[in-house]
Amino acid sequence: MNKTVVITGGASGQGRSHALAFANIGYDIVIGDISDPNDINSNIHKTLQEIKSTGTNVIGLYCDVRNPEDVENLFARAAEEYTTIDIVVANAGIMLFGMCWELSEEDVRKTIDINLIGVWRTNKEALKYMIRQKSGRIINISSTAGLKPPSSGVHYAMSKYGVIGLTKTAAREVAGLGITINAICPTMVRTPMTERKEFVQDLAKDLGMSFITFEEMNEILSKRRPMGIAFIEPEDVSNMCIWLATSKEAKLITGAALPIDAGSML
Repeated sequence: MNKTVVITGGASGQGRSHALAFANIGYDIVIGDISDPNDINSNIHKTLQEIKSTGTNVIGLYCDVRNPEDVENLFARAAEEYTTIDIVVANAGIMLFGMCWELSEEDVRKTIDINLIGVWRTNKEALKYMIRQKSGRIINISSTAGLKPPSSGVHYAMSKYGVIGLTKTAAREVAGLGITINAICPTMVRTPMTERKEFVQDLAKDLGMSFITFEEMNEILSKRRPMGIAFIEPEDVSNMCIWLATSKEAKLITGAALPIDAGSML
């Protein structure tokens, strides 16, 4: 029997990369995402078709992590379809821009509800099944913004620092139950979200810099980094997910916040 991984925000960007990585090692895949799996033009539909073409079992459900019922349904369907829930990657997240004094109540609440409370909801539902199984590994996607204050975006930093606190405390709560919970803290990742014109413009404004295209931004920012890398690839994060999820070496690692930062915090 194959093992099963549940991934939130798995339709595109990092989530899509994680789903494909687990598919390539034979996992049954369950993707929850806010795009509509019944819409043939949606990101989730395209990702599901890509995974199915590899011969891997996969299901995709609409899931807004701000809605407890959506998250409950995601895990109920996963357990019904595949019996066990072995790995969970709490990946769903957003990034909005603005200095502390510029942010609206809506910006802050939305960011916290998706990036932090959504991760808690995902962990909560996962643990209901994993505690019964007495096994499982949860991987929460935080950020280097949860380890070192960024130059702007206090709401984003609040959410990502919170994910690390959640990870450490929940890991301690279930440490004797055969379950590990860890956080991965990537630096900026090259995805369709970060390649968007809006992202480039907003980041330039927040940093007080001048660049127009993603390529120009990447070149300028990379020169400021110790390893010469500003944006890592989604696969770099996926490789860490696979290691934490499957390796014997990771079985004793829990409550950790592991950076993939290309030296950005040096």
